[in-house]
Amino acid sequence: MYDKRIAKYLVKIANSDAINFATFLTFLPESLQEDVQHNVTIKPQKGGLSLVEISCKRVNEQLKQLTIEPNNRVEATELGDSHKVNTSTSYLLAYHENSNSIHPDTIVINIDGINCNFKQKQHVIIVENSELFFAREIMLEKINLIFGLKLSLKNTDLLYGSGNQVTNKLNKEFLSQYESTLCFFDYDLGGLKIFKALKNMLGEKAKFLEPTSGNLRKYFIKKPEKESQYLKALTSAEELGLMTLHSLLLSETAFMEQEVILAFE
Repeated sequence: MYDKRIAKYLVKIANSDAINFATFLTFLPESLQEDVQHNVTIKPQKGGLSLVEISCKRVNEQLKQLTIEPNNRVEATELGDSHKVNTSTSYLLAYHENSNSIHPDTIVINIDGINCNFKQKQHVIIVENSELFFAREIMLEKINLIFGLKLSLKNTDLLYGSGNQVTNKLNKEFLSQYESTLCFFDYDLGGLKIFKALKNMLGEKAKFLEPTSGNLRKYFIKKPEKESQYLKALTSAEELGLMTLHSLLLSETAFMEQEVILAFE
């Protein structure tokens, strides 16, 4: 089970730097946690940190194996966690100007290139929610009404982001061919994380569709499961420069799911 966080802790241990030992343990497989606890010397330091020394060669070797990054999902599966590595193939679902049925086009992307059967527009909008995606005509009508835009499939392609799927590194070449990528995600921590990943991938081409006024205020009704999620969302919105969204999150202390725009009047 590869986890790059373990490697950072092991470097600190090797350099005799103090660590939070309890946190370190949570990153380890349960089968290894007890073994580590039985073969460690701990010297408490200030601030809840400790100097840690693991004397057992066998345990150190097991820990070292957790820092080796798999090269592909097959290798990751053998190590116990294929989800730590991107797939060798990615796909995206799209509606475009020539879409004439409910069935979207499928773009298949792998190391050999991009398989796309339509000509890309200059602009694209990505939605996170499947209900919005398949209600494309109503969705675009509502977005235009809410945000004062003039989007249509004649000037903009529509992609289904499928959560984090859209942030797969394989998608970069395809998405980079658009002049602008408009991101309409849930107004919550998850949506902000997806946007941040796309912004890191595409730079200024990635734009977040945030509220331009208070006309969506009454839809901020989804209470965060944890206070930490809410606080992280506030911080993320501010760091990304989404200050209108930040103000709404601050005043409403709630999130908004994107599909509620279908009820907007």
